[in-house]
This record gives sequence, structure tokens and C-alpha cells, in this order.
Amino acid sequence: MSILDRDPSNDQPPPASQAAERLIRMTKNTYDQMVMAFNHGSEVFWSNRMGATPEEVAAALGSDAKEVFYLHARLGELIGLVKPEAITEGLSVVGEFTMNEDGTVTVLPPTTPPPPPEPDPEATTTVEPEPEPTTTLEPEATTTVDPNA
Repeated sequence: MSILDRDPSNDQPPPASQAAERLIRMTKNTYDQMVMAFNHGSEVFWSNRMGATPEEVAAALGSDAKEVFYLHARLGELIGLVKPEAITEGLSVVGEFTMNEDGTVTVLPPTTPPPPPEPDPEATTTVEPEPEPTTTLEPEATTTVDPNA
């Protein structure tokens, strides 16, 4: 049979292969969404780009804060079992906190000072070399010997 006579609608993979491919895509997409949710969730709470402080976000969450933190931590644990480096970004911004019995969360002050700012690569300092020491040589003392003496 010539390729010109083939019906492309008959060239589909078998149902089992189609199902396997669909499962792979769903699993990968779900994993990617979980990683994004963890990292973005950490950023939204701890380094909010809209200008809200962690204390303000915790107050706005109210008694739902503890459950949000609990579920976020479990999500991080699950991802960490599979690929820990995927959540490094999100973990890098998480601060200290306490989950309270009433469901609220209290943000604690940092226990370590923040790291010093990175040096500005555009700000360069020129160091002038120190001049080399100069030595002045005194002419050697000469002694004249009188051969007639």
C-alpha cells in the first residue's frame, strides 16, 4: 500500500500506550504544579512583593494560618522525598514561626542576622601599588696607601 493511500486517523498508538502517555503527562504536570505552589507560597508569605509583611499576612490568615502552614509543610516534605533541590528556592525565604493552639501563627524575629549584602560588581576599587623602596648606595670608602711610607 502506498503512503498516499493510508488513512492517518488509523495511525494512532494502541490504547494502552495512549493511557501510559497520558499518565506520564498528568504526573509530571501535577509534580510541576506542586513545586511551583510550594516555592511561590513561601515567597508570598515571607517575601511578599505586594509589600505585606509576614506578620500582616499571618494576621490576615487568622485561625486558618496553622492549617495553611501544616499543609504547606507536608507538601514540602513530599517534594523533598522526591527531589529536595526543587524546593531550595522556597525554603531559602522561610523564617521562624510558632503555630498556636487557636490556629494562628506567630512570626518570630530572626535568630541570626541577615547575611551582608553582596558586593556590587560594578563598584570597583583601584588599589595603587606601593612604591618600591629605593636604596641609596654610598660610594665605598677608599683608602689611599702611600707606597713611600
